[in-house]
Amino acid sequence: MRKMMKTAIAALLLSGTALTPALAQDCTSPTRCTELGYTMSKDDCDGIKSLVCPFDSSKYFCVEAGDSAAGPAPGMILYSDGTVSDSVFSNKTPVGIVAYVDENRRFAIALEESSSLLWWSTPTDENLSCLTDYSSSSQVQSDFNGASNTQCIVNYSSSNSYPAAEYCNTYKAVSSGTGSSGWYLPATGELYVMKDTRRLINLGLNKLSKAQLQSGYRSSSEANNGYTWDVNFSDGGIYTVKKVDRGYVRCILAF
Repeated sequence: MRKMMKTAIAALLLSGTALTPALAQDCTSPTRCTELGYTMSKDDCDGIKSLVCPFDSSKYFCVEAGDSAAGPAPGMILYSDGTVSDSVFSNKTPVGIVAYVDENRRFAIALEESSSLLWWSTPTDENLSCLTDYSSSSQVQSDFNGASNTQCIVNYSSSNSYPAAEYCNTYKAVSSGTGSSGWYLPATGELYVMKDTRRLINLGLNKLSKAQLQSGYRSSSEANNGYTWDVNFSDGGIYTVKKVDRGYVRCILAF
C-alpha cells in the first residue's frame, strides 16, 4: 500500500497538475484576513494582547482585556437585558459600550452621537445657579455629577433651551429595558477618565460597526456665565468652550 501511494504522488508531481501556484496563492490570500476577523492595525492593538493574521502581517485581531464572568470591563458591549459581554450576540440588542469601571461607579457610552449641538441656544451670559462653577481644569476633573448636572440644566427656569443636555435627557437606545432611560450629558470628570479607555471603547464600537469616538466632546460642567468645559481625547486636555459653540455630544448611562 505504501509503495502504491508513493507511486501515485510521484505521478501527480510529474504531471504538473498537483500543486499549482494558483492553488497555493488561494490558500494564503491576504483578503482572507478580513474574513477571519483580522481588521485592526498594530497601533490599534497597542498595549493589548493581539493576534497577527498568518496571511498578512499588517492585519491584527485585538484580544480585549476583561471577562464577563469577572464583571464588566471597558470595551465590553452592554445589552438591553442588562448583561455585558466581549461577544456580539445576534439574539440580543446592544445599547452601549462599557466606558469606565471602578469600585464606586461604572457607566457605558452610547453607540450613537450627535454632532454640532449647542450647549445653549441663545448668545446671552447666564450662570446656572444649580451648577458648580469650576475655575480650573484641575478642579473640574473631580466632577462626576453628569446625571445631576443634566437634570439641573433641563429643569432650569430660563428663556434659553439647552440642546446638548436635552438630547441626552431624552435619548433612548431601545424602547424598553436597560438603555431606555437614564442617559445623561457626561460631566468633565467622566469624559476625562475615558481618555484612557478610548481605545478599548473604539474596539467595542468597531465590533458593532458603529462610529468611533471623536477627538473631543461637550460636557455638562460649567466654567462661568459664558463657558463650559470640554475634554479632548487626543491630547488629554481639558478646555473651556463657549456655550454658544457647537460640538459633539455622546451620552452615557450608569448601569
